[in-house]
Amino acid sequence: MIQKKSVIGLTAAITLLLFGLVACVEKTPKSITGYAPVYGDTATTLLIQSEPARPIVHGGKIYQYQNYTFQIENGEGIHIINSSNPANPQKIGFIRVGGCSEISIRNNILYTDNHQDLVAINISNINQVSVASRVERVFPGINQSYPPYNGVWFECVDPSKGIVIGWTEKLLVNPKCKR
Repeated sequence: MIQKKSVIGLTAAITLLLFGLVACVEKTPKSITGYAPVYGDTATTLLIQSEPARPIVHGGKIYQYQNYTFQIENGEGIHIINSSNPANPQKIGFIRVGGCSEISIRNNILYTDNHQDLVAINISNINQVSVASRVERVFPGINQSYPPYNGVWFECVDPSKGIVIGWTEKLLVNPKCKR
């Protein structure tokens, strides 16, 4: 009688364990809203150059230096505004710096982030800036393997398409990766 109870107990335990394992297996959805990597090539993402003034779309932090106001265009660069007449500030240029979100200036050198790098930009000639120096991989930047969210499906990264400079939400069909 004791042996029969042991067999029944063992069978019940194994059955519950198998049901538990099957219940925990997550099926891959046919389609679901998830995230896809945004790629950029190295040459373009590290390019820093003077450009004509343009509208502020995703304005960020503001920094005042001498007669100029510098405003971050989140992830794209820095607007240059002549504020010598505070009643009538004039946008005079734009510095393309991909991935920038911070700014500091000292002795005509503008310091900012260029994705994972720290760059020093000479602004002595405000109309024609130049890179004074670059320190690579100072900032952690965007994880290039997966999006910054947990519990989401995403399009697997393909390094042959370039480096990951961001993530965008989109409808995924037969996704393979999940975080």
